[in-house]
Amino acid sequence: PIMHSIMQNLLSKDVLYPSLKEITEKYPEWLQRHRDSLPREQFEKYQEQQRVMGRICEQFEAEQPTDGDPQHRARFEAILDLMQQLQDLGHPPKELAGESPPGLNFDLEGLNLP
Repeated sequence: PIMHSIMQNLLSKDVLYPSLKEITEKYPEWLQRHRDSLPREQFEKYQEQQRVMGRICEQFEAEQPTDGDPQHRARFEAILDLMQQLQDLGHPPKELAGESPPGLNFDLEGLNLP
């Protein structure tokens, strides 16, 4: 339960959403500019990152003040799953994400989760 509470704070809208939204909005132009200079596999990985980040943003944007505990729990589980997918895809381009924006460290392994 305490680890769950910590993860809920780390994956909260206040912490993650601003950085993810900014990166997601910049991604299409960045991908277009770098399409020809990236290996196809890397380009596709970045496209998938953009898609997953967009889905995380959609989860946050679907939050309603009237949501009850079941909705909060389901949304948290969905966001956690998407963040794990994002981690598997590696870091986004440094031009978009910098070194690691506050709250947006893709190294979930470093958290020593069970």
